[in-house]
Amino acid sequence: MKYAYYPGCSLTGTARRLDKGVRRIFTQLGHELVEIPDWNCCGAFEYGNRKDLVEFSRANLEKSGQLRGTEAGIIAPCPACYKNLREADQERTYPIYHPLELLNPDVTASLSIEKDLKGQVFTPYYGCLLMRPDETAIPDKEVMEGFIERLGGETDGAKVKAKCCGGNQFFINKWATEKLSKIILDGSKGVIVVFCPLCHMALTSFSKNRKIIYFTDLLLYVTGERKTL
Repeated sequence: MKYAYYPGCSLTGTARRLDKGVRRIFTQLGHELVEIPDWNCCGAFEYGNRKDLVEFSRANLEKSGQLRGTEAGIIAPCPACYKNLREADQERTYPIYHPLELLNPDVTASLSIEKDLKGQVFTPYYGCLLMRPDETAIPDKEVMEGFIERLGGETDGAKVKAKCCGGNQFFINKWATEKLSKIILDGSKGVIVVFCPLCHMALTSFSKNRKIIYFTDLLLYVTGERKTL
């Protein structure tokens, strides 16, 4: 399948590892990602006027229409970008997917698995935007658990997996981000697995020696492309 790809600002900056991981995993699955030409920032959380923010994302949707052969849909890895694109598409003209919608256990079963996860504990952490509101949330709210458990890993942290980490307050009220992130860190065990650049930044900032990885890191590890987690 051929998809339009919207990386957004984070994946071209601090979250380049997530961008590379998404591209590599989709290649392994036989999909092609074609970056939307001249895409612009979606506004994320920082832009104050909601109406203008939606227009930013609508412009990206229109630019995706310039790509031929990408009728399969648009892939947006950043949860904030994904949510904004979904909200901008009020007529539901464009199929818009978060990678977790397409990286379910049935699909990832086709990956060439070289390592299992037996004896290891993970906390799949989704954060706010992937879990709510229902209109823009991913449909399978246990997709990461399904993958980890299928490969023999143990999962933890169910009570904190949908709590806010405060990432959008990091540069405004850092104390709030620290307080919220510590609730997640203290209420979980093992390696924390995320799919959000803001969540990764927030949790890593206050985790001390705790390991925080992207779900794509985990996929690349079990397929043998990463030696360690």
